[in-house]
Amino acid sequence: MTPTLVPDRHTMRPATFVAWLIVATALGLLLRAAFLGRPSFWIDEIFTVLHTARIGEGNLSKQFGYVPTYITLWLADALPTRAQGLTPSTWAGAGVTETLVRLPSLVIGVLTIPILGWLARPIIGARAAVIFAALLAVSTWHLHMSQTGRFYTQQLLFYNMALLLYFRATSIGSKARLAMAMASLVLAFLSQPTALMIGLVLGIDWLLGVRRRDPDRLTGWSVVLGGVAAVVCIGILFYDVFNNTNDWSKFANATSQKPVVIVAGSIWYMNPAVALVAFTGVMTLLQREARLAIFLGVAAAAPILTMAALALGDNFVHVRYTFVALPAWLMLAAVALDRSCSGKTTETPRYLSAMPAAVVIVACAYQGVGYYTGGGGYRPAWREAFQELDSKMQPDELVFGDFHARMIGAYYLHRDAVTEVNHNNLWPQLVKLDRPAWIIDKVGTAGGLNWRRLKRDADLIWYFDRQVLQPYSSIKLFRYTPEVSEAE
Repeated sequence: MTPTLVPDRHTMRPATFVAWLIVATALGLLLRAAFLGRPSFWIDEIFTVLHTARIGEGNLSKQFGYVPTYITLWLADALPTRAQGLTPSTWAGAGVTETLVRLPSLVIGVLTIPILGWLARPIIGARAAVIFAALLAVSTWHLHMSQTGRFYTQQLLFYNMALLLYFRATSIGSKARLAMAMASLVLAFLSQPTALMIGLVLGIDWLLGVRRRDPDRLTGWSVVLGGVAAVVCIGILFYDVFNNTNDWSKFANATSQKPVVIVAGSIWYMNPAVALVAFTGVMTLLQREARLAIFLGVAAAAPILTMAALALGDNFVHVRYTFVALPAWLMLAAVALDRSCSGKTTETPRYLSAMPAAVVIVACAYQGVGYYTGGGGYRPAWREAFQELDSKMQPDELVFGDFHARMIGAYYLHRDAVTEVNHNNLWPQLVKLDRPAWIIDKVGTAGGLNWRRLKRDADLIWYFDRQVLQPYSSIKLFRYTPEVSEAE
């Protein structure tokens, strides 16, 4: 049965709908292209270049996510050799830049807007789909990931294509859409294995179909195609874990974010105003299309709750792993905004009906301005810190930092200048020195250094902070002078 959420869903002409999609896409392109190369590299982008240069090695489930970066660097004649892949100090000479590494995410992020907007139209209605596309275009979280040289926009695209194609296929009984949904699911998994969270969403929806004996969901094709996709994904995952156990074991007993950080961080990234309006969207849908309300509600909550649950154990999880839930939240918000602005409710004054839209517009604009200005692209200011260091340090002075500082410093200093230390072995090395040394301390990381002792025994030269609510954003540059320390 085709959903009947919005009675006048077909009143918008196809040409008008396409025109609005183009406008939203153009806006998304403008926002994502602005200042693309300005933020510094962060450690995961260093990993992207490292793995791209050595593509084909390691886990099968970790290859497809680097293909767009490989193609981009290859076309730009900036692909490091396999030997160079392990030495970031050579990458700038090979032509690797922040803009090039982030360009694939930008392209995929921009394409996500019209693709998901188009797929959402028959499910939530044309007007709501246009609002959804606009929200996606201005979403700071999606903007941030579209300017990040990782596989997250790629995963989000295929993950949500799978969700929307599946829902439409099981609403009208389309085998072709169901096949495309399962193919998208596999591609989402190959982009990043955490996409297997989609199994919770599809599984719950299918079980509800069993309870209601829905003939469009309970088909032989759904069992066969879903089974094939599950076997492919789980088979590849088991193969990788069995053959590369060490690669996977490092995600256990590792630094992780707490459950409250996962939940609160997800809401902050998607924008609290959007999250609140999305909740009203669930209430709106429950009155008209219960299956869609439950489906989008589970799609919005499952990744966040899954990562929060994993954070209770010794597993490495991060807010960014919940990024795939963003479109579900935005679709729910779009449904609520479409309803409030449609003029169908005569009992509510027009200006009150428009207030949710006004609040969302102001909140999104405020968050976007913060991202570009005080937020610095939500990345630590590594480039600025190393520029300051390079201008002040003497040739015979040593530099100490954690693993992040060593890898990123090699790129920005064009040499392997940073000696890797952690909070346990930094001071034993410092007290042996007979000359000044520099310490770059990135607060909060697994290798983060001893802030209290640095504050007491070293001189704080500069503090590179981000003026937004963003963990791990501050970098402190210290100069340690043995004579001063001994005198104290």
